[in-house]
Amino acid sequence: MAYTISRLGATPKTPSHLEQSPREVMARSRESSKAYKRFFNHFEGHQECGIYSTDLYTPPIAGKTNNHLHYCPNRAKLLTAMSGGGRHGFDAPFSPAGCHYRWYSTPEICMILERFDAIVFIGDDLVRHIYAAFNMLLRENVAMGSLRQWEVSEGDRDLCRCDNQITRPECAKYSVSDSEEIRKNDPGSGHSSIPHFFLPITSSPASEELHSIFTATLAKNSDSYKPVPVIHSLGLATSLSWPTATASMDEWVALADASQQNVPFLWLGPNAAGHLKPPGQIMSQGNNALWHYTIEMAKEASSRELDALGMYNVTLQAASWDGSHYAQKVVLVQAMMV
Repeated sequence: MAYTISRLGATPKTPSHLEQSPREVMARSRESSKAYKRFFNHFEGHQECGIYSTDLYTPPIAGKTNNHLHYCPNRAKLLTAMSGGGRHGFDAPFSPAGCHYRWYSTPEICMILERFDAIVFIGDDLVRHIYAAFNMLLRENVAMGSLRQWEVSEGDRDLCRCDNQITRPECAKYSVSDSEEIRKNDPGSGHSSIPHFFLPITSSPASEELHSIFTATLAKNSDSYKPVPVIHSLGLATSLSWPTATASMDEWVALADASQQNVPFLWLGPNAAGHLKPPGQIMSQGNNALWHYTIEMAKEASSRELDALGMYNVTLQAASWDGSHYAQKVVLVQAMMV
């Protein structure tokens, strides 16, 4: 949600921070640090799944008199910090480069979403997994928050929990694909009334059905001034095809432009390759190819006046179960970024 809130021109600090005494700022900083450490404590399954905020992300150091200045002051610096960060050791917490972004609580995320008409996720497995984590955050449930729990069979209920809801193919059929499913079947678990959904693509052009869903969303509130952010990516599904990626950018931007609505795009670069990447894929989908793809597609996005966020550094040195995809401790960080 760090990027999404930046689209509104907001920053993580408020003017009142600047008017506080050093002692008040230090007290606020310490309280903020304590709140971050407790971030997942009330989430369903956080102990079972081993999800602790201090294992995921390194926040600003508490107690600094200028702690509020550690947060990124604008969108450009935020994207640079998140794209350029890294991990100090294998599977260590992620640290952004130069400045920090806030971890928003679920009520804060819902307040942010109220400023939009909808939020749309379009892409392959990278975006699918980030959307899964987005639902975990909204539903405050890391055990099964990305799934249609009301449909999970008794036999799969114990299997499709924690990391398995993302990593096990047999659990994919239960994945939430839009907020309407939650609203109708489990209204108490989704805190936001703003529509959000995932459109799966593996090439370009996408199907007319997906186009229709997208355009209908944009037409629903044609007189609204509120934006409809789009989180977009396409990478490994096309074996890192540069022409397909740029065609996909043009395809969805053209549909958005035709609507004459305010539709900001965020292009996501691919994950880095994990140490379990199959040898046969190292040449075509190894880190050299992934890094070049990240750089070139960011340039293509910029030439189209789209924002771009790299996911290479946040996944480099992170544990991957298959060398291409990452589990909860990574995708929750990625979801908070977008």
